[in-house]
Amino acid sequence: MRIGVYGNLTLDELDRNGKPMVRPGGSAFYSSLAAVSLGARVSVFSSIGRDYPNRVLSSINSRGIDVTGVKRFDSLTTRFRISYRGDARKLELIHPGQRLNPADRLGSLEAIHLGPVFMEVGLDVLNYARRHSQFLSLDVQGLLRTLDPEGFVRLVKRSIGPFLSKCNLVKATEEEARVMAPATTAVATARRLLHKGAQYVIITRGRSGSLLVRKDGDALHIPSIPETKIVDLTGAGDIFIGSWLATFLALKDPFWAGAVGAAFASLSVRGFGASKFRFTRRELFRRASWVYQNSRLVKD
Repeated sequence: MRIGVYGNLTLDELDRNGKPMVRPGGSAFYSSLAAVSLGARVSVFSSIGRDYPNRVLSSINSRGIDVTGVKRFDSLTTRFRISYRGDARKLELIHPGQRLNPADRLGSLEAIHLGPVFMEVGLDVLNYARRHSQFLSLDVQGLLRTLDPEGFVRLVKRSIGPFLSKCNLVKATEEEARVMAPATTAVATARRLLHKGAQYVIITRGRSGSLLVRKDGDALHIPSIPETKIVDLTGAGDIFIGSWLATFLALKDPFWAGAVGAAFASLSVRGFGASKFRFTRRELFRRASWVYQNSRLVKD
């Protein structure tokens, strides 16, 4: 299966036990690594700056990800400063990076995932991606972000109807979903988003698990896996959607794909960077089986 991923690779500043560290990040980074880990052939389309380390790009490429669509500009890479208080994350935008253009060479792909981090994906990319993919998925986070006067990222409601109507899958956190389509319950919010045109909506809810709702009406609560060894929560949602997409394209079972996504995300929080992907397939699918058996259909 061939998957294209649009979204800027980032450099993220993180405080680790009082010591600042900079590591690669971005939805495109985590979702593509998750998808390729499950057998997908992945191409990344991103802009980076002169400060993006060549060794990181080479490492991504060495894992089998096509990076010829990554364009380097004589500017700075998209950069965030990330801090955590419990599960709550605070983002400060240091540099926004470059907007993306439609790929200048792109054959037909089985799927394209749009994973913007800060307004770098526009309608030109959306329309191009829709024409060149059979299945189009979207993580809305970067479409809803704006800055407060101090440079911290906050969510704002925007008119993103064309994105919601042209994508087969829409993924959002619970907070993002309520910004777009407020309702009394998460299921009702998901159904409001489905009315915009998508076939599937996934709402991630942290330790409360996730919600997968289909156009035909089924709503599945996907539990999170209790994990005592939490090192870094960054990228868990992106890894969920990357592994969901690769599994769904292979098997066409959205519920099993949700179980694999939840299992992969639970394993990812035990490490930083590339160590998020160091585990056995046996452990991944053991966890996925537990998630699948403990998932349940829910009503509004």
